[in-house]
Amino acid sequence: MPDTSKSSIITDPSAPPEWIKPHPGEMLREEYLAPLTMSASELARQLGVPANRVTAILNGDRSVSADTAWRLARFWNTSPDYWMNLQKTHDLSKAWIENGSQIERDVTPRNQENEAA
Repeated sequence: MPDTSKSSIITDPSAPPEWIKPHPGEMLREEYLAPLTMSASELARQLGVPANRVTAILNGDRSVSADTAWRLARFWNTSPDYWMNLQKTHDLSKAWIENGSQIERDVTPRNQENEAA
């Protein structure tokens, strides 16, 4: 069901995205590491993970796992849900942009009104 925000713009959280949302690695790089001039290696050391894990996330080649989300949350004083939601939003938008038209062709919405009781 659509919600109306304070700005009176109607939004529907289930509406298909119009573009691929940023990968969490982009957010991590631009909003967290860059202002501190922190390297991937330093973050990896602080998180207790291999440097290639952080580098792959920063490059958008690896998803943020639940374990990494907990580590990022603890280090940056955020929540693991924050990191997982960034990943989920990216993944869902990418899947729709890449496969949405095929999904619409392949899947017919269930119509409960036409089903026998």
